[in-house]
Amino acid sequence: MVKVIKNEAKELQLEFESGDLTIPDLIAAELRDNEGVEFAGVMKDHPEIGRPLLVIKSKRSAKSDLLKAIEKLDEEFEDLKEQLSKKK
Repeated sequence: MVKVIKNEAKELQLEFESGDLTIPDLIAAELRDNEGVEFAGVMKDHPEIGRPLLVIKSKRSAKSDLLKAIEKLDEEFEDLKEQLSKKK
């Protein structure tokens, strides 16, 4: 589950319920490849009990950049899934 902490045109902050950094880090890495994104990073207050916070700052639309990053990751995972299913 994800909680929206800040939702502005050029900045988003999303808190992930799970303490795992994997998904927020994947999204942040994908966002950093987008030249319209000024900043994408993950913060966590406490390594054991904190919740990851994904921060996105964009030159255009943070929400749009986030959706594009998620779509690209989804395509990459679908491609991986197809490749793995062929190698049975």
